Amino acid sequence: MMMKRIKKYLSYIELEALMWLVALLFLFFINPYETQHFTLCPYKNIGIDFCPGCGIGKSISFLFHFDLVNSIKNHPLGIFGLFVITYRIFYLLKRKYIKQNKNEVVYG
Repeated sequence: MMMKRIKKYLSYIELEALMWLVALLFLFFINPYETQHFTLCPYKNIGIDFCPGCGIGKSISFLFHFDLVNSIKNHPLGIFGLFVITYRIFYLLKRKYIKQNKNEVVYG
């Protein structure tokens, strides 16, 4: 019974869109000016300073704090990354809800 309810509620949520939204919220609330932070990056954890992916998150965080100069310094593709992620979220939500609306029958 409980599993049916959970499946029903999960059917309303687009999981990938939710994950992207949570990631963007995390980047909004972190302090990009900190020098030390927890990371899952294998390059950083073994001591390699350059990682092409690490700066994008910090760059997006700088964008959320309206610091365009540091955003571009951290990673020049941060602005583009934010647009791609935002587009992906809207695409996933639109696809899910437009698809559900097409299957509905309107009587009237």
